[in-house]
Amino acid sequence: MSEYQRYEFMTADRPLTHEQLREVNRLSSHIQASSTHALIEYHWGDFKHDPIEVLYSYFDGFLYWANWGAHQLAFRFPHGALPPNLLANYNDLDDHLEFTQRPDFDLLDIHVRDEEPPDEWIDYELAPLMPIRDELMDGDLRALYIVWLAAMAVMGSYDQEEQYDIGAPPTPPGLGKLTGAQEALAELLQVPAEMIIAAARHSAPAKPITTDDATRWLPLLPAERRDDYLRRLARNEPGLSRQLVTELRALRPGQGVGDEPAAEHPTYASLLPEGREIAARWEVEQRECQRQQREQHVRHVHEHADDYWRRATEAAERGSGPGYDEATNLLIELREVARHFDEAAAFEARFQAWVAPHLRRPAFVKRLQAQRFATPTA
Repeated sequence: MSEYQRYEFMTADRPLTHEQLREVNRLSSHIQASSTHALIEYHWGDFKHDPIEVLYSYFDGFLYWANWGAHQLAFRFPHGALPPNLLANYNDLDDHLEFTQRPDFDLLDIHVRDEEPPDEWIDYELAPLMPIRDELMDGDLRALYIVWLAAMAVMGSYDQEEQYDIGAPPTPPGLGKLTGAQEALAELLQVPAEMIIAAARHSAPAKPITTDDATRWLPLLPAERRDDYLRRLARNEPGLSRQLVTELRALRPGQGVGDEPAAEHPTYASLLPEGREIAARWEVEQRECQRQQREQHVRHVHEHADDYWRRATEAAERGSGPGYDEATNLLIELREVARHFDEAAAFEARFQAWVAPHLRRPAFVKRLQAQRFATPTA
């Protein structure tokens, strides 16, 4: 398989200006760009610019992936839209997760480096992942926890729980029911579903969406803060509404009263056996489901054997390679079902009578003999 790299950028808060679009189009001869989206694909060579700096200058989301397993996801946020201590519980992930604050924008860079390619080719796209940006600004930290699970798997084996009993972040609420964007992130980072379910056992239910009218708390906002918001509004600063609502809700009376119980902090080592138990149970359930499906199919073939013989005849009479293959497969299935019901002798007698008109087809006979069918001499 040849080398393949894909760089994708998207805007969320505002489209590119005409001048910005001209600048973006000059970044690469491989680029396809519009005012809201840019895509760069390489089958050889590399992007000559730092994609994080391109994100910072022009876009709100960035996704990179290569067919050998490398991937990177990053978002740009209006400055202050995320708390400065966003990664306080993820101090051990410096090599995989980085939050940088700049005067006008803040950047979250997710780069879990796993050089193992996925089992099958998947065309990852940025659009399904973009809602993570809004979720983080709304205080939903499930995406960060998914990154932690992926990073722990990449960093090594955690079978010895006593060696890894510190540094585990709290399980965020709602892990038992991820959003579509969070599921897409888990797929991108190849986080096994059983590990997320194991962590969900230690996660509280998702918090209900707040529907109160935040404007009720405007009188509680200090005058200097109101003036600051007005100045920023006049500059058309992106993300201002969300920041204002967040600040107003923090000011509402009773905020902080009746806090929820402290979240659990299960270590990755403790989650591993839970994940393995879940995966093992799934495997047993899958085998049982497959057994039941096979049993139903066997009964169906047995009950409709005449139809299968007819289909085998029609396929053989087409006189083509695909027809011979289809007829052979149907006969194999009929033979296996006959053996299952202890009717092998009856099948053999019917087969000998059925195959006689087809002995003039040497290519077909050869296929039958390769599958251990006893064919009489023509």
